[in-house]
Amino acid sequence: MLRSRLRSWANLLLTTIIFLPFLASAKASKEAAIDLSIIEKSDALISYMTASQRIQFLNLEAVIEDAQSNRRSGQYLAETRPSTFDPDKDIKAIVKRGKLMVESANLSIRTNQKSLVALLTTVDAQKAAKETIDEARFDYVLESSTFEEAMATRCQQLLERCWQLDYETLFFDGVFTQDSEGTHRTDAKLRNDFYNTLTKIDSNAFSVTIPVDFKLKSGTLGKSSQIFSYGNEAIFEDDKKALLVIELIRPKGSSSGLLSLRAIDLETQFIVVHQIVKIHDLVVILGIEDEMLVDALPAQVTLRDYTNTLETLDRLGDAYIYEIESTAPNNEVAEMLTNTLLNQTNLQLSDSDFILRAYGESLDPTNTWEGHANARLMIAEGAETNSYQLSAQSNGSSRTLTIGVLTLGQITAE
Repeated sequence: MLRSRLRSWANLLLTTIIFLPFLASAKASKEAAIDLSIIEKSDALISYMTASQRIQFLNLEAVIEDAQSNRRSGQYLAETRPSTFDPDKDIKAIVKRGKLMVESANLSIRTNQKSLVALLTTVDAQKAAKETIDEARFDYVLESSTFEEAMATRCQQLLERCWQLDYETLFFDGVFTQDSEGTHRTDAKLRNDFYNTLTKIDSNAFSVTIPVDFKLKSGTLGKSSQIFSYGNEAIFEDDKKALLVIELIRPKGSSSGLLSLRAIDLETQFIVVHQIVKIHDLVVILGIEDEMLVDALPAQVTLRDYTNTLETLDRLGDAYIYEIESTAPNNEVAEMLTNTLLNQTNLQLSDSDFILRAYGESLDPTNTWEGHANARLMIAEGAETNSYQLSAQSNGSSRTLTIGVLTLGQITAE
């Protein structure tokens, strides 16, 4: 009996020595309750964790679950009652050990819950930062340049991109201007300047060609993919062909303007290359003398798609081909939207609008030809200046999907 009691006292002393530091710590830190609400967001935050954070998260979860298991075991021991089979058995040590286990487990749970909350709070901040970046993924600042610099560098980039896409014949049919009076061809000097620049870059590749008598065949619209006629068609019949589009776009009352360089696939009328740049001295190049003109071309492009509609449309792949339809008075709005969509999404955009503006003078004004497009991206003026509502609609459908808001603004000097 004495030996049994000594063993019980030894066990009690050992248990006290082991759990006393935890007990003292638990009693010394009666802190306010931990806000555990963020733990409810764990499932949503896991995808935003780094590899090391995910390991830390799983380890903390495992430690907390283990501590909770120990607490249940301790509670079971702490609730020990005398047995009818052994009423003289000393249960005090068992009860005390159980209480110590509960307190130790509670301390472990609290400590690791604090670490878990801190981890999830950090990940939540990472998530918010990523969402901010994702939200602004369509935003950009329009590059600006003088006309001479832009013509040289952008023509080089235009041809190089076309070659990368394996276009063998690149038709150059002139330079167009777009202003408040419509779309029209520029004078011979500008046309020759661009042609000389392009052919110098083209060198002995001999891909840049001036098509003879290049016209839109009105009778083929909606019936054939070959909508242009030109001399010596047979020579280029088997070539992969694109039309080089060079357009100078000037907002009303502006001294600056937009240079848009595009390549349109002649089989599909898709825009396969698109680049734009702001030209400071456009009025000088166009020979416009008006001291009242100011820089009225916005250079900051902001697109907010809060419902991720563009991402949804992007996942549809080749199911839809879009034509941009704008009620905005200035064509540069559509060009800026086109630029960000072609650079940030895989949407397929038709350029039937330009084709009709530049080559459709002989067509019926009510002609609604949309090329291969079977859907529209619509731009409507918003409530504020330089703010535009964007939406999408498939042809023949009455349902309109709201995309978001496109905002154009000037860059503020530091």
